[in-house]
Amino acid sequence: MTSMVTHYLLVSDIATKFKSHLLKAIFLLALIFQSASLFADKVDYVFETESVSSIGDAADDPAIWFNQANPTKSLIFGTDKRKGIHVYDIYGKELSFSELGATNNIDLRVIDKNVHLVISNRSSSTLGYWIFPESNLFKYFSDHPTDAFTEDITHYHLEANMNVYGVCMGFVNGLPFAALTEEEGPTVQIWNLISKEVVGEINIIVDEEDAPKSGNEAEGCVFDDENSRLLISREGSKGYLKAYESDSLQMIEVVDSRDGNIIGDPEGVAIYKTSDMEGYIILSSQGGNEFNLYDRKSLDFVSKFKINSVEDTDGLDVTNEAVEGIFPKGFLVVQDGRNLPSNQNFKLVSMEEVLKKKLSAPGLSN
Repeated sequence: MTSMVTHYLLVSDIATKFKSHLLKAIFLLALIFQSASLFADKVDYVFETESVSSIGDAADDPAIWFNQANPTKSLIFGTDKRKGIHVYDIYGKELSFSELGATNNIDLRVIDKNVHLVISNRSSSTLGYWIFPESNLFKYFSDHPTDAFTEDITHYHLEANMNVYGVCMGFVNGLPFAALTEEEGPTVQIWNLISKEVVGEINIIVDEEDAPKSGNEAEGCVFDDENSRLLISREGSKGYLKAYESDSLQMIEVVDSRDGNIIGDPEGVAIYKTSDMEGYIILSSQGGNEFNLYDRKSLDFVSKFKINSVEDTDGLDVTNEAVEGIFPKGFLVVQDGRNLPSNQNFKLVSMEEVLKKKLSAPGLSN
């Protein structure tokens, strides 16, 4: 017969062994995730922009205007979320800067030979909406090194009635729309840019425990025009990337989360097109200084990569349009949240190199 003392020791020994095995399992899982991060393929950036003027965490979100007539005269709009908007050429030279206040995020679309550009302005809690003629746009910003966003340009300051944060622009049923997210709040407003009114809302709260608070709000978003989807990334401890139907605003699925392939905050998100309907979603996985690729159609995770010397990326944008001799398959622009010892800036990466790394992963195909 086992004595009470012996029985206690046996039970205690089992508990100790269980804890030991559990700790080993946790350690091995952590090692696996860390190894996956450490061995993510790396690419080099080709160009970098001049730094933004504000010190600290200031550069945030880029938007690309591709010049079909002369690709080397394309433009990169980059926000300084403390001051305004920088405009660069594709080699990183600054052409123009306009003080507009705390312009957090920016996006654009070309409609009838005009560049329609939206801004989330945290200083005024507005959706800024500007329309520039596409003709001679590069020359316009070159000729206006300051205050290019003047009263002479068609523009609207749309009152959001909330503290604004992120913004993106796209087409829904052929009409121009914008999604505007709320800082430290649950709301994503959907704006019809023709009628200049809110026509729908998405509430990112699942339950009270999931309620947004500082650092847990939605910011990054992108419209997939052809697939009629809106993708939204949410920061914080319950960070995720979700896909919604852009017309009905019904959630399709949680694409990824911190329980999956996202490390730290999911931030900027953009669409790289390989055809009208196919391509890749690119997401900044900020905690691992990584960029995740997802299949645009299936929403499945594909792979991840890093950019040498780039850390803590907030916003990003991408184009599949080629710049002959420089970017044969388009280019990616990412915010560099480090860039020491200078202020933050934006880096340009060849998508040809990104796709090479993606294709080199076992079992993956184009």
